[in-house]
Amino acid sequence: MNIIIGVFLFILGTVLASFIGVVIYRVPNKMSIVKPDSFCPSCKTPIKWYDNIPLLSYLILGGKCRYCKAKIGINSFLLELSGGILFLLAFLMYHLSVELIFVELIICILLVIFGIDFNHKFIYDWSLIIFFVLTCGLLLYVSLVNKEVPIKNFIGFGIGFFSFLFIKLIAYLITKRDCLGTGDVILMGIGGFLLGWQNWLLSVLVGSVLGSVIELILIKLKKRSREEEIPFGPYLVIGILFSLLFGEIILNWYLSLVI
Repeated sequence: MNIIIGVFLFILGTVLASFIGVVIYRVPNKMSIVKPDSFCPSCKTPIKWYDNIPLLSYLILGGKCRYCKAKIGINSFLLELSGGILFLLAFLMYHLSVELIFVELIICILLVIFGIDFNHKFIYDWSLIIFFVLTCGLLLYVSLVNKEVPIKNFIGFGIGFFSFLFIKLIAYLITKRDCLGTGDVILMGIGGFLLGWQNWLLSVLVGSVLGSVIELILIKLKKRSREEEIPFGPYLVIGILFSLLFGEIILNWYLSLVI
């Protein structure tokens, strides 16, 4: 039974990630996410439903448009694959529960934030509001079930928001320019609220290390200049997702070593 549910959630994750890809592409370009139907960016030909099946269509068509043979970027394929894997991992971590519903909705909005910030280097206010509302819903449910106030989550919000706000202000005083976006500050405040201060620290560690390594490699390969603005949000999102799915396991493992 669990295998069937896992397969279903993987497929659901790919389908929702495909729609998220539409949001990521169209919203910054001020296009409707409903109309027109999906089309090839090169020849503008509408894409038939059988050429719009998550993962499979890309593989069957060899990453090319059926009509003009223009190459289709692999980003959409990777986004769909990530959605499926994240939904499956969430099921393995949270099982079939109300928490799972909230977690998978949070995964969706974090993928939206990741994609738009990665491509356009900004975070929409509405996406942060949705992230915050979903986080409040999850914490309210958990609090009612456990009959306790999530103190660590409120501490996480304070540490997440004010530490990144402090970093933003210090960086501005030193460089005289915004090195950290306000969206990143709010994102990490909500991330701290979602994760609690302990798992928030893990998310920052993962996001910072991953971001530093990747950006250094890009600079070394001359894919990015040292003066170019770096979108830090995507790495922070990866850190939040990592901690959301594996934080408790890693925290318990660490505590078992030191206690």
